[in-house]
Amino acid sequence: MPMSMRKAPMSYRLRLIALAACLAACTAKPPANRGPCAAAGITPESRFPAGSRDGHPDPAGAKAAGQARAGRITDARLIRQPDNARQPVHLGDYLLINDKIAAYIEAEGPSDGYLDFGGEILGIEPVGPDGLPLGVSQYGETLVTLSRQAVKPDSVTVLADGSDGRAAIVRVTGVLANVPFLDIFSVLAPNEYGYPAALDYVLEPGSEKVTLRLSLMNPTATRADFTNAQYTSFFQNYRGQAFNSAGGFGAGAGDVPLLAWDSGDYALAWRAVGSPLRFVISISGLQLYLSRGLTLDACATTTRDYAEVIPALSGIDGLLAAVRRVDGDTSWRTVTGRVESSDGSSPAGALVHATRMDGSYLTRARVQADGSFTLHAPPEPVLLQPTLQGMTPPAATRHAPGDAAPTLRFAADGYIVVDAREATTDRRLPSRVQVIPQNPPAPLPDAYGVESPVQGRLYQEFTTDGRATLRVPPGEHRVVVTRGAEWEMLDQTVTVAPGETVNVAARLVHSVDTTGVMCADFHIHSYYSVDASDPVEMKVRGAIADGLDIPVSSEHEWIIDFQPIIQSLGLEDWAYGFPSEELTTFAWGHFGIVPIYPRADAVNRGAISWTGSRPPDVFQRVLDLPERPLLIVNHPNEGSFGAAYFSVAHFNRTTASGDPGLWSDRFQAIEVFNDGDFETNRDSSVADWFALLDAGKRVWAVGNSDSHHLRTSPVGYPRTCLRVGHDDPHRLTGEIVRDTLARGEATVSAGLYMTVEGPGGVGPGGMIRELAGPLTFHVVVQAPTWLAADTLETLVDGQTVALQPLQEVSGSPARRYETDVEVTPNLGRAFHWVVFHAKAEGRDMAPLYPGRRPFAVSNPIFF
Repeated sequence: MPMSMRKAPMSYRLRLIALAACLAACTAKPPANRGPCAAAGITPESRFPAGSRDGHPDPAGAKAAGQARAGRITDARLIRQPDNARQPVHLGDYLLINDKIAAYIEAEGPSDGYLDFGGEILGIEPVGPDGLPLGVSQYGETLVTLSRQAVKPDSVTVLADGSDGRAAIVRVTGVLANVPFLDIFSVLAPNEYGYPAALDYVLEPGSEKVTLRLSLMNPTATRADFTNAQYTSFFQNYRGQAFNSAGGFGAGAGDVPLLAWDSGDYALAWRAVGSPLRFVISISGLQLYLSRGLTLDACATTTRDYAEVIPALSGIDGLLAAVRRVDGDTSWRTVTGRVESSDGSSPAGALVHATRMDGSYLTRARVQADGSFTLHAPPEPVLLQPTLQGMTPPAATRHAPGDAAPTLRFAADGYIVVDAREATTDRRLPSRVQVIPQNPPAPLPDAYGVESPVQGRLYQEFTTDGRATLRVPPGEHRVVVTRGAEWEMLDQTVTVAPGETVNVAARLVHSVDTTGVMCADFHIHSYYSVDASDPVEMKVRGAIADGLDIPVSSEHEWIIDFQPIIQSLGLEDWAYGFPSEELTTFAWGHFGIVPIYPRADAVNRGAISWTGSRPPDVFQRVLDLPERPLLIVNHPNEGSFGAAYFSVAHFNRTTASGDPGLWSDRFQAIEVFNDGDFETNRDSSVADWFALLDAGKRVWAVGNSDSHHLRTSPVGYPRTCLRVGHDDPHRLTGEIVRDTLARGEATVSAGLYMTVEGPGGVGPGGMIRELAGPLTFHVVVQAPTWLAADTLETLVDGQTVALQPLQEVSGSPARRYETDVEVTPNLGRAFHWVVFHAKAEGRDMAPLYPGRRPFAVSNPIFF
């Protein structure tokens, strides 16, 4: 990939800038199209003036000088970001800073994220005592657009460096241009302007907000009305819990004056100037809002403050206090108090919620280690209520101005302490611990932003060492300890009295024999994907606790590696992870690239660019990578906004092809099972897979979870089990997994585990070349004793030729079913293929995965 100016060494960039200036001065330009506004000095070639390329030489000195400053970053010590930052700051970007807050502004050129132009906010946060950014920003990405066009910069410069004691300003100047991925909204936003434009980031001395100031020139003879074209696209929810000033942490529809995101200690607010934000749509991590009021006469220029961004610490309460300081509102009061457990201990981490007397939501604050809390309330009585997972919240307490500091007390509680180990070795087990109260707690208001139990589960705890201490209300609780569907489970009901600790010893047996086989999930999202909010460590813990051997990261347009996370958690004896990418086109499908490794200096860490390209070209680009990856068609028939390739390309099962402009069959696998079973997909992705097989195309089926939210979508249901020949994660590599899948040596497993062997020991992916009458296939299906299989389906050339009951055999710690299946070739065909499908009619995988059906499917054996 060519090196962008933003990422090139500084001396190299300066030489390029000097060369560009010389070419601009010395090269004759052809006559420009002056247009109808030339007399007013406005043409399509007009530009708002740029400023200094470098700005203030010492932006870090802003706090000491009592100034706001803007300068180009030439020293890496000015870059402070958390380790999990998704939009990295580079040398050559800009720092906008005063004594209160700091913002990193991106230089022009190829850019991470969904806006490929540069000129965006990369991070915004308070400054520390040393006058530098604290390095805590969880800012995602926000696109300011008119219709589907944003300012594409010719340059990013410092318009005012702040040395005069006034505002510091970073200017992005260029022209409005289409944002490629927003073409999916062309019906919603059809207008294309191409106007000269500038976006200024303005920071006043002592201010806690950055103002976005928009300047436009209209080079046409027609008045421009942007009333229904002022869009802001937010990619922020994956790192912060969305809050709106109308509904708290509940759904934000209609008009809201302010949007915010609470990431715990860090929080962020955004508001349009002179207009509320109107909710339009939420899809795949994008929240689209509309603001109003901007018009521009023909042959005219306008400049207006367009939006404000405010960062703060201490969560939403600290943020709302900062917003009030920005507005000069001193009317709210400070409320300090304590929260106690029934035994007088501190329930650190609890949240205290404040509402008006009518129940409308105001704010919340976190309880500190000493039990204290501080929040802000209006000059009127409010209701205060604490919440904490596992504890019954007390009734709300009224607190009015002048009242004494409140003490809020939880009712009596108890503890369940789980110790999970392998039965035969006494080794501690990574495992899933679920606690299901007999009397589930009443749901809390959505505005609180507190997650309610899923399917009655008070806890779904993923422990790395088999130990879990869980606070619970008194009463009966069902405790379920599992390690996926290769293991037996503990399912026990306990009674917890007030103040009591109940110990639960879980000794689990690895009953299903999977010797030589390790199972993978190639489609797992964490908060590096903009539509998932799970921390990456949590996702890895969930995968391994559920017995997955090979968790593979699969972020949208971003590449991370799970293996360093596995190592940091001390779990490398249990699993091996490696990176892939979900190539997310928004137009003609999503695709897994297995493997692809991060490229730290490349845009989006080396994710494959697709905008402006067609599938055959992109597929070739993928296959030409040095990793020689496999290309997997993800969810081929499901999803909106162009997520399903077979649907968009109008795949025809009769011809095993699609629209010529979109269709290419240069993929090696299909995600036939995406968080679903065979019966659910029989008439869709299964039928498509069979059509390709019947046309002679060797494409393999995989089963993946596509897990975005671990609470509701478990990692590893289903999973793809690969015959690698050993059980040692230390001996795996991404290439070994790739090559095993490329040979089709895999089955798909969800609760049931299947092995198939044909004549000569040929298994899935193989070819039987000698035909001498009927062929006999030996099929083994296994399940833990808390599950069962009952039916084996044999499909030859895509048609069901046999449905037979499975008979359990004795002598195994698991449920084991063995049968021989005879298949007679049709001599009228040149080749055949057989697939086996095991299922359990009328059962699901509760209590491990309630609502999900057990099944297993082999990849084809050819003959």
